[in-house]
Amino acid sequence: MTTTYGTTTDAEVPGSREDDDLDESLQNIEQAVRAAQRAFGEISRCNLLLDHAQETGDEVLQELDVLLRRREHAAVPALLDRLDALSAEVARSEADRVVVRRILFGEDEDDVPADADEAAVPCVTTDDLPRIPTVHDVDDPGDSTLEDMWERDQALASRQHEVRLERTRIAADHLRTVTVRAVGSFGTPTATAALLAQGRRAYVLWASCV
Repeated sequence: MTTTYGTTTDAEVPGSREDDDLDESLQNIEQAVRAAQRAFGEISRCNLLLDHAQETGDEVLQELDVLLRRREHAAVPALLDRLDALSAEVARSEADRVVVRRILFGEDEDDVPADADEAAVPCVTTDDLPRIPTVHDVDDPGDSTLEDMWERDQALASRQHEVRLERTRIAADHLRTVTVRAVGSFGTPTATAALLAQGRRAYVLWASCV
């Protein structure tokens, strides 16, 4: 009986399969690391944009303070437009952040707790402002002299002026409060949008008092 020693051409070299599997595993790990690096880089970009928006928003608030003190209502809408633009930019960035965090950590948008304080939008309307007194609010004894009538008119005008100033102050405080909270809520775009919408209404109210 003759025995032939040798190997066939399609026989596997011992250990080659293990080497191929190892190379493939290393490639998968390398791809996963690169994907994670890109994801964390995207989160870093979102953080930088949010910081920039916050700084710019703070500058807008300083400008708003000046306009409120000077009662220059015509220039305020432009500031609100800037905040709207910042809010839109941050909203797009935060949407990207949600996707990245879902990929990295399996987080859902619903898993992120909403800030109840930011979600609650303060509201002030004309009905909340003190009423401006009229001549019907002035006591008339019925037999007043011209001098008495003049004094009553002067007192009424003085009181009306005080109330108008108070109405303007309340409206201005409301406008500033809403815009401050809007800038502080840039990280939660839904709250920011609601606050800025209220800011527009607050501006209309303040402008009507100036």
